[in-house]
Amino acid sequence: MNAHLSRSGLLTAIRAERASRKTEVEKQAEGKRLTSNHLEFTKHFFLEKEGQPFSVSRFHEVICDTLDLVFAGKITRLIINIPPGYGKTELAVINFIAHGFAKNPRARFIHASYAEPLALDNSTKIKDVIALEGYQAHWPVTMRADTKAKGLWRTTAGGHLRAAAAGQPITGFRAGILAEPGFTGALIIDDPLKPDDALSDPTRTFINKRWENTFKSRLAHEAVPVIVIMQRLHIDDFAAHLMENSGEHWHLLKLPVEIDGECEAPSGKVTMIRHGLPSGPLWEQKHSTEQIEILKVNEYVYSGQYGQEPVAEGGNLFKSEHLLRHTELPRLLWRAIYVDTAQKTKERNDFSVFQHWGVAADGKAYLIDQARGRFEAPELETTGITFWNKAKLLDPKQFGTLRKMEIEDKVSGTGLIQTVKRKGIPVIAKQRDKDKYTRALDVVPSVASGLVSVPQDAPWVKAFLNEFMAFPDGTHDDQVDPFIDAVSDMCGLSSYSLDNL
Repeated sequence: MNAHLSRSGLLTAIRAERASRKTEVEKQAEGKRLTSNHLEFTKHFFLEKEGQPFSVSRFHEVICDTLDLVFAGKITRLIINIPPGYGKTELAVINFIAHGFAKNPRARFIHASYAEPLALDNSTKIKDVIALEGYQAHWPVTMRADTKAKGLWRTTAGGHLRAAAAGQPITGFRAGILAEPGFTGALIIDDPLKPDDALSDPTRTFINKRWENTFKSRLAHEAVPVIVIMQRLHIDDFAAHLMENSGEHWHLLKLPVEIDGECEAPSGKVTMIRHGLPSGPLWEQKHSTEQIEILKVNEYVYSGQYGQEPVAEGGNLFKSEHLLRHTELPRLLWRAIYVDTAQKTKERNDFSVFQHWGVAADGKAYLIDQARGRFEAPELETTGITFWNKAKLLDPKQFGTLRKMEIEDKVSGTGLIQTVKRKGIPVIAKQRDKDKYTRALDVVPSVASGLVSVPQDAPWVKAFLNEFMAFPDGTHDDQVDPFIDAVSDMCGLSSYSLDNL
């Protein structure tokens, strides 16, 4: 009897050990699943923390897939533009940082937002996720007892989180770890500018300059990821500054409230992340088609915060409603190319622009095509020749003769003039005797009279219109310069007919 009990007890112990071993295997599998998929991590711990499921839409999956590429080291500079209230902070700040500590308890993070209370609230929520029983069962990340401040806490493994307002000092702390492989932390900036400050030039400029004078220097090394999540607020906001002026190569995930195909890349060194979303509301549960139409009543707010395509606020020299929009060209009398070259060939803020224009018998000028970029001398010359050859493909019987390329004989334009002349291209070396604003005043009547038309759907036309409406207060005016030259040259030709030329 005792032997039987002994054998029975042994069998029970063996079964218990096997069950325990199976549970441990399942636990390891779950931990691996959670750390390898950010959406699964977020859903799992949101449910445990909030007691309800995370409401997942397709665009949340796109964001999480992108953040997984950050964890894998395949993206190091990421900008996510998305409307307010669409879950960006939950996904890209709170759960991203908690997920990062699960991957590496030594990870070091810096997190900034436009207001200190927001950054500190996010810091508390991150600690709440880490303290969850389910989290601790997989990754027993513990906090040092001597760092209890909301704005700074450290793990016993040597990691830390420094949370602060975007304008506050963060000296003494770095994001990431030097000379350690794998994911070691990140700099995460969530809405660095509040909407009320978007029109304040000094405030906006102060925040923009934080990239060069503060944020960038806080990275342990260049491969430490930087994630910027924000709604667009101004044509010269923090996202625009990073893409156009930082010199860095950025990946951009742009998610407007209403999807209409893939988004075009803005100016700068930018790689667009394809979202693959169907046309229609980004998140119908949040904003239906009818609600989006209501949002559109305020064009300025809608374009930036919801459309992620900020425009200049009204009241500047030119009005967009004065421009005609064409989907097809009429019969033209003649055509020309107008060029604005960068003032300094190595100045990263300067663009060169080629515009192809034509004039019709009624005296209206039509912008046909445009090429814009920061070109060094050889590329500038190649671009000019290629642009001319492309324009020559239009049938002269229908669209008139391509007469000339007009270039200001100054700085980089001088070299371009010499090069295209050698290729047999008829060139007008232009000397300007008025400042840009005065020349713009000369063409305002032609624009206001409805004598100028631009393409309806060209990929570059949104950027052109933003600059057009912002002039003379915008960051750039390189597209306006050849616009002025073309309108001055072409408008007022109504007395001509097709038989005259």
